[in-house]
Amino acid sequence: MLLALDVGNTSITLGMFRGKRLFSRGRIPTHRPGGAAAYRSAIRRFLRRSSVPAGAVGGVILSSVVPRATVSLKQVLKSVLKLKPYVVGENIQAPVINRYGVPSQVGQDRLVNAAAACFLYKGPAIVVDFGTAITIDLVTRRREYRGGMIVPGMEIALEALSSRAALLPKIKLERPREELGRDTVSSMRSGIFYGYGALCDGIVRLLMKKHAPKAKVIATGGHCRLIAPFCRTIRIVNPDLTLKGLEITYRVKVHPSTGSG
Repeated sequence: MLLALDVGNTSITLGMFRGKRLFSRGRIPTHRPGGAAAYRSAIRRFLRRSSVPAGAVGGVILSSVVPRATVSLKQVLKSVLKLKPYVVGENIQAPVINRYGVPSQVGQDRLVNAAAACFLYKGPAIVVDFGTAITIDLVTRRREYRGGMIVPGMEIALEALSSRAALLPKIKLERPREELGRDTVSSMRSGIFYGYGALCDGIVRLLMKKHAPKAKVIATGGHCRLIAPFCRTIRIVNPDLTLKGLEITYRVKVHPSTGSG
């Protein structure tokens, strides 16, 4: 079995695979009191909840955009599973061709998403990842990651509104009931959802027009199911895209004899 971890700025998503099948998922905060000890307890709880003994895990792979968390997790995973984890960008590479202007600057999660889009849906594809930050990336049929855009996430936008505007309250990210807000809270929610939906559609249409008219548009990330109904260009919603990209990366790079399909 394979344990995959996607380390984001807000949370760490864990996935347990039996072969190609993702059968257990979990999520823990990236920044939590207790450091490595807290990670160790959380991973052990996830293993118990998944009914998987530590000794049954045959491989570990992670991608991370939080260097401090990566250091702690590598130590914890070696301790709990007695395995050296594969870290995308360090001792294993996503199976795509990185065409970024400065290849080292692209987040490894974006490359993993690109790999998943290619192997699962065939290119060309545009991947919209609705996380703490929103990334919109283009990958070609030849598995070339061409680049993309980074936009502040919806929760960041709400936090900025409440912290910079004295009369705007802190609110939860919840779907608006209608387009036209009738009070401050509903106006903020409507603005966030319809605004980000329009932003997504505008960028996707621009990329399709200039680079890939037939691209499949795939949404992923923690808020993808929430925002997807407001984005007319999105055709595929896959919250597990990054985890599946990690499994594909491990299978293709570590066990190529098992096939890349």
